[in-house]
Amino acid sequence: MSTVHRPILRAAGAIGILTAASRILGFARDCLIAAFYGTSPTAQAFVVAFRIPNLLRDLVGEGAANAAFVPVFSRTRAREGKEGWALLAQAVWVRVGVLFGVLSAAGVIAAPLLVRLVAPGFGASPELLSLTVQLTRVLFPFIGLVGLSAFFMGLLNSAGRFASPSAGPIFLNLSMIAGCLLSRPDAMGLSWGVMAGGVLQLAIQWPSLRAEGIFLSFRWRAHPGVKEIGRLILPRIAGTGVYQASVLVDTVFASFGRVVGPGGVASLYFAHRFLHLPLALFGISMAQAALPTLSSQVAASDLKSARETCKMSLRSSLFIAIPAGVGLVVLGYPIIATLLQRGAFSEEATAMTVSALRWYAVGLAPFCAVKVLANTLYAFHDTWTPVRSAVVSLAANAALNALLIWPMKLGGLALATSLSSALNCLHLYRAVRSRLGPMGGELTGWALRVLTASLGMGAVSFLLWRLGSGLGWLILSITGGVASFFLFGLLLKVEESRGVLRWLFRRN
Repeated sequence: MSTVHRPILRAAGAIGILTAASRILGFARDCLIAAFYGTSPTAQAFVVAFRIPNLLRDLVGEGAANAAFVPVFSRTRAREGKEGWALLAQAVWVRVGVLFGVLSAAGVIAAPLLVRLVAPGFGASPELLSLTVQLTRVLFPFIGLVGLSAFFMGLLNSAGRFASPSAGPIFLNLSMIAGCLLSRPDAMGLSWGVMAGGVLQLAIQWPSLRAEGIFLSFRWRAHPGVKEIGRLILPRIAGTGVYQASVLVDTVFASFGRVVGPGGVASLYFAHRFLHLPLALFGISMAQAALPTLSSQVAASDLKSARETCKMSLRSSLFIAIPAGVGLVVLGYPIIATLLQRGAFSEEATAMTVSALRWYAVGLAPFCAVKVLANTLYAFHDTWTPVRSAVVSLAANAALNALLIWPMKLGGLALATSLSSALNCLHLYRAVRSRLGPMGGELTGWALRVLTASLGMGAVSFLLWRLGSGLGWLILSITGGVASFFLFGLLLKVEESRGVLRWLFRRN
């Protein structure tokens, strides 16, 4: 492994560990929501109300911080020192606050219209529609908190600090768990827990900002870096907005309970949450950690090193994403049934959630690869190619939703998302290859070996689960599958298998 890549892997590891802690708490939170509300109208209302502001988390979090804030802040810090970096931070901070303050107020006022647009199927139930509007008005200002948190994250990442921004979601999940336990009947306590968690996400980053010499005020300042951030962020907003439009399209289709079955929106939410665990741990973490290095290599016109960094990032992400996808397909039912099926979460809710989870899992590898490939293009300051690719993906997703919803119901919506993501991945890979040169032969052969090891793992996990039942046997099935994956990886000469085992046993 190149010495250049070691800091990337260390940063990705730190992000991944903190993200893992957050996802474990998020899983506990979702178990509570499932047990208390299942896929009832209350769960449906909360999912839609939370989805509207939460859709912007990817846009202003991973999107804005990586595509615009990090490159500009990093270059300013390198050229003008910490003083110039702090001046740019002051200029951006005031503008971000004003923008998201206005957006939050507009969302609260327009909540009835937004709910009817996102979940038109809810119009058949006035009570459900009314509750969703109430919850949306409580939750919409969360956008402003996320926007400021993303700004803090980009600022700290540009200074080489990854821990406190990655720890923020831990406090969000803790706050949501507390809100869920304190007030159950109408999910209002859970909604206020979201807002409290958003404040905590900001607070946890503040000491790191002070340690870097950042003291923010409400004074409006001018700085040329603001225009550059705007130039970079606008196409990224467009590109991520297309992706979020795809999520909204899925929600629109899932809101028609007569077609997909009652509780479709909530079932899609729970399936998406399980999918996002490996996606956030490996795809997003690796893409976020690699971007500063890629940007520096591209700026120095060192395309050979940039190509190697891109390949390393793809391999590191896919090494986990491919077996994780196979595992979710094979063990999707016992995972959902064992972990969620209790209280208000019925057997019918399990069946619907599993149907979506399995088809989402088919697209897990493309989902992860898209994050890395898009960030590689951002390193070239190419923000429009991902936009064009995402538009094509959105059109494909909408068409496939309309086609597959009838024969496959909720599973058809998930499969449509996976197929459109694979199309997006193919387009982005071609764009990266045109800039960095061919990577396909070696990468394709490696991916086939990983897939073969993953299929072997799936067979072992399936056979183990057939021998027993319950949480303990599920853990054994997963553990046995993971062990067999590394064994198959060693037999197939997958370098990452040997590297992970060497690290585990501290052998050089």
